[in-house]
Amino acid sequence: MAREKYKGGRSHAETVDRKGLGRLRRSAEKPVGRESNWEGRHEDDTFVESHGHRERPSHTGERLIARFNRLAGLGAAQSAPGVAGEISGTEGNGLLVRTSAGEFPASVRRSLTKRIGGVRNPLAVGDRVHVLPPGDDPDSPSTSGVVTAVEPRRNQLERVDSHNRSLVHVIAANLDLLLVTAAVATPEPRAGLIDRYLLLAAWCGIPAVLVLTKCDLVPAASVTELAAIWRTVVPVHTLALVGDDPGLVALRTFLQGKSCVICGQSGVGKSTLVNALFPGTGARIGGVADAGHGRHTTVSARSYLLPGDGRLIDTPGVRECGVAGLTPVDVALHYPDLARHQPHCRFADCTHRHEPDCAVLAARDRGEIAASRYASYLSIVDEDLETR
Repeated sequence: MAREKYKGGRSHAETVDRKGLGRLRRSAEKPVGRESNWEGRHEDDTFVESHGHRERPSHTGERLIARFNRLAGLGAAQSAPGVAGEISGTEGNGLLVRTSAGEFPASVRRSLTKRIGGVRNPLAVGDRVHVLPPGDDPDSPSTSGVVTAVEPRRNQLERVDSHNRSLVHVIAANLDLLLVTAAVATPEPRAGLIDRYLLLAAWCGIPAVLVLTKCDLVPAASVTELAAIWRTVVPVHTLALVGDDPGLVALRTFLQGKSCVICGQSGVGKSTLVNALFPGTGARIGGVADAGHGRHTTVSARSYLLPGDGRLIDTPGVRECGVAGLTPVDVALHYPDLARHQPHCRFADCTHRHEPDCAVLAARDRGEIAASRYASYLSIVDEDLETR
């Protein structure tokens, strides 16, 4: 006989076959044993917070470095073999490490890097490391050192990898300042790229300044008008990079003792700026391509020592700067000129695109928010975040 369909009555519940429910109940009562696949779960915030009650990391690289050291069999970086150093650049698939004894190429054991996913480059320029100098490790060539551990990062500047949006590209680590560099002409400044870098700096908790180069190529009024767009957001330095430019002296003083990274579009004069600020650095200089977007003269990040124990990191020019992992509200709150109007919007989660009584839209219409800044905000929200 076919079993009567259960319709929820109490008297019928006793006749229902409950063996399956019993198994589930007994399974739930079992004590939690040792979890498998810890390495695969390590980046899962929910798992980590429920197994050890660890605080949420201050940046995405915090757990990565801890995981790197754990995979290397180290309880803490301080106990690692080798001498203290820092990653100063890349050389092919390897690294350049600077120690008190000098600079030499080094590598990371492939067995470690293959087990770390989610980032394009597990280690970045600016990382403080422990390294076995050349000849101290029998498993590596005598001309190359081996990185054995990485100190925790204070911070890191990261963007979405241009070839794979599921990966994060760490530009540099342990920074005091980001110099966003743009030319006022040749190539033309791209407001959207500048704003993306400023957004990434704010999101990563790194102070930023804007440096406008080649200011001798356009009228002074044009430079003033362009600089005015960002002066209410970040400090702006205007430079000619020719002759005895007083702006260089002021910027050189401002950078004293800081660990800085220079980012910007190809061809804006980043390497020229490095050499002008600190003669003798020897950063490679190239020209601007016929298309007007600049040639990639610098092909990898490179750290240069500055007076007063500072660092200046030159990076390859980019034509895209991807943003991901943020909500429209996150983006707006990290746009200072939009954020100051956000509390006056009708809705707390206002995206400032179409909502009624939006204070940001009203400020834009009054000219209190630059049209280019609002346009770049829309571009990030609609294109990078894929929000509809």
